[in-house]
Amino acid sequence: MRYKDINPAFDPLIRNITTKQFHVIGVYAPESKIYIALNGGRRSSVNTDIGGLFEYDFDELHVGDIVTFSVKNGSDYETLLEEVIRE
Repeated sequence: MRYKDINPAFDPLIRNITTKQFHVIGVYAPESKIYIALNGGRRSSVNTDIGGLFEYDFDELHVGDIVTFSVKNGSDYETLLEEVIRE
């Protein structure tokens, strides 16, 4: 379940990412690649399946961490979402 103040029309995530919930699950364009970075660090690529589902696991998270979801457009990365860890 996502926070009530987040508009689901512009949100690829299915549930909140927290300091106790490291598993990211979301939906984006089918059979595409999403890049996930923690606090502006190195990006990790994740492929979406035929239905657009993607999953990723962090080792640990802290309140205030920023998770950035991007897609690559040519040689540039375009940010889809920046999620601030709230709890």
